[in-house]
Amino acid sequence: MAGDVARPSPDRDPWPKRLADAVRLTVRRPASLIDRFYDLPLTLVLVAMVGGIGYFHPAFLNHYSLQNIGTLAAYYGTMSFGMVFLLSMREIDLSVGSVFGLSIVVVASCIENGITPWLAAAIGLCVGPLCGLLNAAIANGLRIQTIIVTLGTLSIYRSLGLIISGDRILTGDLPTGDSYFQVLGGSFLDIPVSIWMFALAAFVLHVVYRYTPFGFDVRAIGSNTDAARLAGISLPAKRLQALVLQGFLSALAGVVSFAYLEAGDPVSGTGFELSVIAAAIIGGTALAGGQGSIFGALIGSLIIAVITTGLIQFGVTQDWALFATGAAIVVAVALDALLKRRRLHAAERLGAVAAAVPHDPDDAGGSTPHVPATE
Repeated sequence: MAGDVARPSPDRDPWPKRLADAVRLTVRRPASLIDRFYDLPLTLVLVAMVGGIGYFHPAFLNHYSLQNIGTLAAYYGTMSFGMVFLLSMREIDLSVGSVFGLSIVVVASCIENGITPWLAAAIGLCVGPLCGLLNAAIANGLRIQTIIVTLGTLSIYRSLGLIISGDRILTGDLPTGDSYFQVLGGSFLDIPVSIWMFALAAFVLHVVYRYTPFGFDVRAIGSNTDAARLAGISLPAKRLQALVLQGFLSALAGVVSFAYLEAGDPVSGTGFELSVIAAAIIGGTALAGGQGSIFGALIGSLIIAVITTGLIQFGVTQDWALFATGAAIVVAVALDALLKRRRLHAAERLGAVAAAVPHDPDDAGGSTPHVPATE
């Protein structure tokens, strides 16, 4: 009729929606059982390692030893959660250990200068996001990779810690009886608060990573940067948010660590960047970007802690512990490459199925065929 207005076919979606759907399909976890239950064999590896070491050295399984393992894993494990977000975007922050140490020194210095411990802790917590903000500002301003920027800021933040502390360990006149030291450095239900912090951070960040727009955007950027940009995702903004989050987690670990150790050592956290990256990679976060696992990083950090303390039980020096950590990274990268090839083959099969599926006969022409879901 003359009065009718032509309307677009309901089957034809606007191209921005199609592009967003394509990105969403890209970042979905594959249907492979190995991919879906990656954390399960990783957990079994952890249990087997603990049981094996405990069989030869029963003291390894006592409450005190297990607490030490959990506490050690809690510090760099908490930082590894932020690394999951960054690696998913194909970014790496090498300054995490220096930010950890700097936050400890700032808290200790503030307390030595008469500031109440809880206020000093709040100031220390602010150090991390500020460092992350600086990393992001330089990376975005110069349009270079974060790994290059943080390679420099790693030394800058470490140097600031040494300058503030006067190149000494800050232990004098600390009010260790204050509630700050008693609460954050103490235990709840006979479990150190640092381990509770570790578990709570894992739960919260798992939800953020898997079920929020920010987590989706991070994975989309790592899966296909160009598609994510065309879909309207701001790469500089997400990089800034991820680096600020990483800085906050590093400072949080430092503030809790200082309450437990009751000493402000300016070299604290040296070499942590290796353990942090290793925990995320061992936990299933892909170096190629696009996918990761917070709970996997938690298990990965526990595995590294077990390796470190277990070798000591067998009388092996710390040098070999570093060797074992590096070997674990190589194995994890090899496994990641294997799983990546499996995903590529699965994607090729999915494309073949999509090409074979006939179009809807009611389609006016050009609508996307219905593709079987991968999950």
